[in-house]
Amino acid sequence: MNKQTFEKHITRLEKAIKPIAGKEKERDGKVAVYYERLKDADEYLFGKAVELLQETYGYKSFPLISEIFAAIGTARDSLIVQHEPGSECSYCQGTGWVVRDCIDRLGMENNIVSPCKNCSAGRAVKKACAIKDERMGKKIASRKREVIVKEAVESLPDADLF
Repeated sequence: MNKQTFEKHITRLEKAIKPIAGKEKERDGKVAVYYERLKDADEYLFGKAVELLQETYGYKSFPLISEIFAAIGTARDSLIVQHEPGSECSYCQGTGWVVRDCIDRLGMENNIVSPCKNCSAGRAVKKACAIKDERMGKKIASRKREVIVKEAVESLPDADLF
């Protein structure tokens, strides 16, 4: 997650609960510490965690990093659909994943796994995968741009600038 997105979510949380610190210098330092600890969190789940904290957080101080991690875990768990015993999908048994047998070009038997198309657990899995694929696509595109620019710069002939 980039710093700008993180700042946006932290500001939303500050408006809903309480500022992270009273003075600007203290705030910058605390936000930097929070960012260092939370920068690897999934951006979508972090946003959902902020929404959850805005709705349910009852304390008079800004949430601790551990409380934000707990909210991220709750947001992640909410993506998993819980089923009543005996109501599982007959295709995926409530996991959201369907395993199919297939034979590849070399004649070897393999299993292919895909999201279930017949139940809500499969739809939740497919949605979570789409979010991750979109995020990975952005990272890959960014890396490709970096490589292209680097290769272009390296291919330039050395020239005397002066």
